[in-house]
Amino acid sequence: MKYKTLLPVLFLLSVTSCQSNLGLNQLTKPSNNKISTTNTVTLSEKTYNSYVSFAKKFTSLMMEVNNSANEQSLGISIPDAYICFAITGAISNDAARNDVLSYLELDNVSELRTSVKELVDTLGTLYKTDNKLYGGYNLNSVWLNPDYVSLVKDKDEELYYDLEHYYDATMYFEALTNETANQYLRDYGLKNLPTPKIELPGDPCALNAMSVFYCLDYFDNELIDTYKKQYQSGNHKMDYSFGSTLKKVDYIGKSQIAEVYENENFYGSNMRIGLLNADFFLPNDKNAMPSSILNDVLNKNYKIKKGSIKYPGEESFEETNFHDVSIKAPYFSLDNKIALDREALSRILPVITKNGAGERLVKANDGSNLYLDYIMQFSKMKFNYEGFYSCSVTISGERATSAGTEYKRFELNLDHPYLFEINKNVRVDNNRHSIPIVIGEIVDPIYKD
Repeated sequence: MKYKTLLPVLFLLSVTSCQSNLGLNQLTKPSNNKISTTNTVTLSEKTYNSYVSFAKKFTSLMMEVNNSANEQSLGISIPDAYICFAITGAISNDAARNDVLSYLELDNVSELRTSVKELVDTLGTLYKTDNKLYGGYNLNSVWLNPDYVSLVKDKDEELYYDLEHYYDATMYFEALTNETANQYLRDYGLKNLPTPKIELPGDPCALNAMSVFYCLDYFDNELIDTYKKQYQSGNHKMDYSFGSTLKKVDYIGKSQIAEVYENENFYGSNMRIGLLNADFFLPNDKNAMPSSILNDVLNKNYKIKKGSIKYPGEESFEETNFHDVSIKAPYFSLDNKIALDREALSRILPVITKNGAGERLVKANDGSNLYLDYIMQFSKMKFNYEGFYSCSVTISGERATSAGTEYKRFELNLDHPYLFEINKNVRVDNNRHSIPIVIGEIVDPIYKD
């Protein structure tokens, strides 16, 4: 019998420094500080290209497998998924690791280490300012089930060092069960924030890699107060339609100077939250589903709509890339559970889904092969008067402008199904880029406070 290795990735939006109540056999522990007064924004070109390519491929595959038959609202967290793939590759034998490296478009272990370290620093470390935490928070762990596997005789010192210092991972010689996974989140996740309920399929796997990612971003305090009063009034609503349904929904109304994205099939624009940005993309056809524009959005197959500006004291308008954009964006809350099974994974990872998973750390007690059986992601997401929040768990198993200035106006009312991205601005070789943290679609903007 071949034992399955489950490598979990978790996306969570909370931070804590509690000691574990689990009393587990711990082999390594993380070494990185996950809260900083510096907002790190620098990525190498290699990491940037790898991450952005992964985001496109992983989102497309997840949407195809989980949300094509009966398209529903769904959000996908990217950083934890990437890190989960990376850890899975790092702990596997050469052939299986090369399988993962190829998918991540990296050449070797050194680039893998560097990419994960940069992403943990840039996306997975909370930025503390004015006694408030913004950005992302990441937890990583590896779980080795002693019922199925034994540690290899010759300890790989380099791998253990990498897990602690580059992948920032805790390793346990314990089985990952529903109980231990959810307790791990309670012990080490951010306190007093909602987390998804982890429900793993079947018996515990031989090996699991788990990555947790929280994303926290807030409007400024004055806006939060205004938006909350609007929400509590009960009468700040907009019309929203999908299929044959027309409903009234709560929404954020925000105006700012921003770019407008234009494609023959959709329009989009950007809303600044706090540290992060939200991009929204609305199909021109009210009856079109968000999947119809997904490929163009992921590949940025759109142009910047030209606008005009007139400065104080001037009589004529000049061309500009910016508009005075007014966005109406519905509140939403999502509770996601998505997965890629072995069949789907074998399309992108033909080697590790057969053998070699985790074999730099362990061997099966009965001498059989270890293989990647699935990737699962559990997450909760919310967009409301405070800003944006996401807590996600991915598990892979082996088994302002000056007064008087006028911009051309543009209204983006998200009044039918649309795509959204939560992004962070980064620097790559002194060039400014935007990278996705969460990518999703809203069909029915259901919201629970």
